[in-house]
Amino acid sequence: MTGERRPATAGRRRGYALAAAGALAVTIVFATVGDGVEVAAATGPRRVVVDLGHTAVWALLTAAFGTAAVRSGWNRLSNGLALAAGATYGVFLLAVLIG
Repeated sequence: MTGERRPATAGRRRGYALAAAGALAVTIVFATVGDGVEVAAATGPRRVVVDLGHTAVWALLTAAFGTAAVRSGWNRLSNGLALAAGATYGVFLLAVLIG
């Protein structure tokens, strides 16, 4: 292999689209109903992270999988979005778990 990226097959592209649809569904549920995470002691910026962080993670995953579906494969942009989702999740977990 010479480092060239092969284009995604139709099945893989469909898989990315299904993953994006699933992530979007979770995003919508978290944005409207909530994620069930309550941290009564959280105030200020920590409160914002606790309230919106989980939704932001799923929105970033939606964008990552959507980008991969549209661009016919995983690429630098979808990878960056997925990494941002992971970093956001780390910040969210810290905000929830730190007393």
